[in-house]
Amino acid sequence: MKMKGFTGKLNAVMMSAIIAASTVPAYMSAVPAVAAFQPSLSADSLKGAATALSAGKNLEKNSFPAEFNADNPVKSVVVTVEADRDISFSYGFGIQTSTDWMEKSPTGWDSKGEGTTVSLKKGTNQFVIDLSDLTLKYDQYTKFDFRCYYCSYYDNETADMIETSVNFVDFQYNIEVDPGPDPDPDPDPEVPDRENIVPDGNKHSNGANSENGKNWSFVDNGDGTATISSTVAKQMDGETFETIKLTKGYDEEYYQKNPSDDPDKPINSHKFKFSDFGLTDMDGVVIESITCEIESVKEIDQFVYGGGINVQNGSPADTEYAKQIAGIPGKEHAGYWYNDMGSEGEGSVADYEEQGVEFQITPGNGGKLFGAGTYFEAYWEVPAEVQPHLTDVASDTVSFQYWYGCDADGNEIESVDIKNAVLTYTKTVTVPYTDCISTAVDTLLNHTGTDAQKNLSISYDKLGIDETKDVYAIRFDITAKEDIGKLVYNVGTGVEKTVSEDYWFQEEGNYCILGAGDTAEIMWIVPTICAGDESHVNRINTADGELNIGYYYGETDAITVDNIHVYYADAPVTTTAEPPVTTTKAPVTTVVTTTKPVTTAAPTTTKAPVTTKTPTTTKAPVTTVVTTTTKAPVTTEAPLTVTMWGDANCDGEVDIADATLVLQSIGNPDRYALKKQGEINADVVDHGNGITAIDSLAIQMYDAGVIEYSSFPTTVDKLNAD
Repeated sequence: MKMKGFTGKLNAVMMSAIIAASTVPAYMSAVPAVAAFQPSLSADSLKGAATALSAGKNLEKNSFPAEFNADNPVKSVVVTVEADRDISFSYGFGIQTSTDWMEKSPTGWDSKGEGTTVSLKKGTNQFVIDLSDLTLKYDQYTKFDFRCYYCSYYDNETADMIETSVNFVDFQYNIEVDPGPDPDPDPDPEVPDRENIVPDGNKHSNGANSENGKNWSFVDNGDGTATISSTVAKQMDGETFETIKLTKGYDEEYYQKNPSDDPDKPINSHKFKFSDFGLTDMDGVVIESITCEIESVKEIDQFVYGGGINVQNGSPADTEYAKQIAGIPGKEHAGYWYNDMGSEGEGSVADYEEQGVEFQITPGNGGKLFGAGTYFEAYWEVPAEVQPHLTDVASDTVSFQYWYGCDADGNEIESVDIKNAVLTYTKTVTVPYTDCISTAVDTLLNHTGTDAQKNLSISYDKLGIDETKDVYAIRFDITAKEDIGKLVYNVGTGVEKTVSEDYWFQEEGNYCILGAGDTAEIMWIVPTICAGDESHVNRINTADGELNIGYYYGETDAITVDNIHVYYADAPVTTTAEPPVTTTKAPVTTVVTTTKPVTTAAPTTTKAPVTTKTPTTTKAPVTTVVTTTTKAPVTTEAPLTVTMWGDANCDGEVDIADATLVLQSIGNPDRYALKKQGEINADVVDHGNGITAIDSLAIQMYDAGVIEYSSFPTTVDKLNAD
C-alpha cells in the first residue's frame, strides 16, 4: 500500500475532535455548561429510536426512573449503540452526586473528566458506566449527561481517520452485560527488544510542562563543555498588549488580487515577530508553538484556524516556494514561508496539487475547536518536520489565522479578537563547563505582595560565584502548596557596563510555564550577550552583582524558591611572557608571570548599586543561606526504559486510548500532560524528537492492524514507504 504524503494526512476531524474533548468545560453545581454542543436530546424521547451520535452530540437525562432511590440505588448505566462498521468511539459522561457534579475519567471520577474511548464492532454494542463509587441524588435536580466527543475509523485507501456516527439505542440500569467470548491468548507473545532511553529533560514540542514541571536537560560532554536545553514560553505584556482583530475571509492572497491601501482593512491573520515576545537571542532556538487567547462577542461552537511561520527559502518546508516554481500566478517571488492549508476547496492542498504544485512536506490542515465559548485559548504547533527548516532571525514571524467560526445554530461569526499570545520555544546550547554550585535559599515569593515580596535578589558571592567564574546557566527549584497553573516570571542579573549602561540586564517579555503543577524546575540559559564570549570575558557581573528572579503571576499567590544551581566555567588565567634579556656576560633566564585578567571597561567603584534595581527580599536572611559546592551530575535522574512502545497511558496495553491521550496532551496539555514514562513509550515515530500527532497516527495504524508492533520504533520515511 502506497502511503504518499502520509505525514500530512492526520485528519483534521480526528485532531479537532480530541481537542474538543480536551476543552469541554467542567460542570458547575447541577447545571452542565454544554452550550457549545448541539441541543440536548432527552433520553426518554430517544427510547426505541435510532438517533445518530457524532462529534458534538449531547444526550441529557433529567432524572432516573421512579423505581430508583437511595434504598435502591443506580449502580451502573448500560449504553446501547449500533455501529455500521468497526470504529473508535470517545464519549464523556457527567452526573450529579449528593455533593458535586462529577465527570468520568479513564482512572475514576473527578471534576474535569478526560473522556473515555471504546472500540466498537459492527452491529449492536453495549458498554457499562460504573456508578458504584458515587453517592447519587434522587430528586428533580438529578441529571446525567452523555456526550460524543468523536467517532471515527481508519480508512486504508486514503490513510485517513474518517469521521462517522453511531446510532444511540437506549440507556439501561443495573443490568448484566455479556462480555462475549474471551479471545484466545497468545501462549508465547513476541516481546520486542527494549531500548534504553536517556531522559532529555521532558522536552515538549507543545510547550506544556510535564510531570514535576521539568522542561530542561543537561549533559556534561566530558570535554570541558556541556550541552544544555530548555523549553520555555514567553508571553507578551498583557498590560500593553493591543487587541488584534481577525476577520475571516480576508487573507493575504485576497489582497494580492484586490489591493488596498487602507491601514485598517480587515484581515484574517496576524504575524507576530519573535522579538514581539522579547526573544532577541536566537542562538540555538527552535520555535515550537504559539498559543493565542481568543475573545468573541458570541458563543463559538466551532472554531477553525491555522498557522504559518518563516522557513529557509527553498527548503522542503517552504510551501510558497513550491507554488513559485510551479508557476502559480501571484507567486513569482514567493518564499521563506510555511503555511497550513484547508483540506478541500479553493486554496487547499489538493487544489494546489491539481495545479502542479509538488509539496515536499505536505501542509497541515489547521486546527478545530468545538464548544470554544466566548473566551478560550487556541494552540498552533509548528509541525515537527518543519522545525528543522526554521530561520533564526528575531525579526521573523509566526502567524495565527482565523479561518471559520459559527455558533451552535450554525450562524457564522465574522470576527474574533486576540487578547494575548504566548510563544513556546526550545533553546539548546553547548557551552564551556567546569562545575555547578547548588545553594539552598528557601525563600517565599508572593505575586500579590510588594515588589520586595515578589522578587528574590541574591548576590553571586552568596551563591559561591566570583569574578573567576563565567556563568552560562542558572536553575531554580520551585515548589508550592497547590497547583501554580501558569507560572509567569522573569530573571535579571547585574552585568558589566559593556552590556548595559545601568549595569542591569533583564529580557523584555516575561517567561511562563504552562501547567507548572506544584513543583517546577526553571532552567534559565544565559543569553549570549551576557555569557562569556570567545575571549572569555565574563559579562555577568559576578564580582559584586546580584541575581534576581521575580514571581509575577500564578493561580496560587505564593511559591517557594528552594534551591539555586549555577552552571559555570572557570575563566582561563591570562599568561604573559616577557622577552628574554641577554648581556655580553651571560644569558638571562626567561621570566614568565601569571596574572588574573583585569577588566578596565567599568571599575568596580563606579558601578551603579545593584540593590537599586532589584528589591532585596526580607524573607530569607543571609545568615540562613547554606552554600555547597558539588559537581553537577551528568543526568539528574535514572534513565528510563521503554516499557511498551505506544503505551502512552502506561496501562500495559497499546490501543486507541493511547492515541487519544497523545492527541489530548497536544490539544490541552494543562489537563492531559503525559507522564514521563508515557512520553517515552509514545514517541514511536522518529524516536527522540518529541511527541507529535504523527505518533498518535502511528499508534492508530497499529490498533487498526495497518502496521505491526514489531515496526516500532519507526520513522516518517518508513511510514511514507511502500
